[in-house]
Amino acid sequence: MPARVDTRAAPVVPRAADAFVLDRLLERLEGVRKCGRGHMARCPAHKDRNASLSVAEGSDGRVLVKCFAGCDVLAIVHAVGLEVADLFPERIADRSPEGRVAQREAYRQSGWVAALGVLTREATIVAIVAGDVAAGRVPSDEYLTRLRLAIERIESAREVLA
Repeated sequence: MPARVDTRAAPVVPRAADAFVLDRLLERLEGVRKCGRGHMARCPAHKDRNASLSVAEGSDGRVLVKCFAGCDVLAIVHAVGLEVADLFPERIADRSPEGRVAQREAYRQSGWVAALGVLTREATIVAIVAGDVAAGRVPSDEYLTRLRLAIERIESAREVLA
């Protein structure tokens, strides 16, 4: 009789050298603040005046990085002196179809968490400008520029959630 294969997801253990990569990344960023289950910060890959970089830890130990202004992950991690490989835990031991499905789902859900954090923050910007307009105040050019940025970020978050 063949031996039974354990198809349960094996726990993901970060490499010892990378156990604190999230903290190392966050300490190298500017304007870091907690946002939901993750953090928002100014992106080091472009001249970012407002926080457009979402950083979170996935349920599988990966560090998830998303610039809502469009910078790619490689540019972001290189700007702070890290490598893309530093964002990942040790390779996943469960290579079964069920394990791969579970890992894909965990990745999607962590992207949703980051997108929801962005939606929360940017919806606040929209509400502030809408309140000013409702009160009869004309938004300044600076407010309108920030409103356009909020709309772009909401659209990016919507694409992640779609």
